[in-house]
Amino acid sequence: MKTVMAIAAHPDDIEFSCCGTISKFVDKGYQAIYVILTNGESGWKIKEVPVEERIKTREKEQLEAAKVIKAKEVIFLREKDGFLDYTNKLREKIVALIKKYKPEIVFTFDPGNKDFSNVNLHHRDHRVCAEIVFDAVFAAKNKFMFPGKSHAVNKFYLSGSNKPNHYEDITAKIDLKVEALSKHKSQFTDFQNVKKFILERLSKFSEKYKYSEAFRIVEIKTF
Repeated sequence: MKTVMAIAAHPDDIEFSCCGTISKFVDKGYQAIYVILTNGESGWKIKEVPVEERIKTREKEQLEAAKVIKAKEVIFLREKDGFLDYTNKLREKIVALIKKYKPEIVFTFDPGNKDFSNVNLHHRDHRVCAEIVFDAVFAAKNKFMFPGKSHAVNKFYLSGSNKPNHYEDITAKIDLKVEALSKHKSQFTDFQNVKKFILERLSKFSEKYKYSEAFRIVEIKTF
């Protein structure tokens, strides 16, 4: 079965950035695999609760959001939220998942964004996620760097890019996107404001479509 893999720093990153497009791939017969690098325990908007409960809640919410999109599996690597480090150990874990599931397409943040124009978009966890996934995709197609049979991903769909080259029409998926985001209840004290932001700003990347998601698509060449 063809596979798309979305690798994000936190629970809800996929829903904000690319779940409408992933749902379209699912409709075409792809299986969708989510990989969440951190616990998301620092991104908490409602009343304060112990860290263990925050982690458990955020994982539960991510699983519920993934069901909306009909993702096949969600994998949690449980790094500390806000303190994501680029380590070879973490890169090896991501490489192993790429080799196991053999995605044709990998969704993640754009490692090319270095202008630091948006403190929410370009913060440490997102930057580390972008770079380590980029490097893991390279390592996964190499025969010698890490154990296991090599696998070559065909292309990246990079979110949050300041140089997008593709706008995906998600007009037919916008209600699904809103529904998936609504599952992250711990993040929103007022979801109606979030919904308004999604409809009026976050999904308005192209005049060609009523609602869209923006990507920098990078073809991965093999020799």
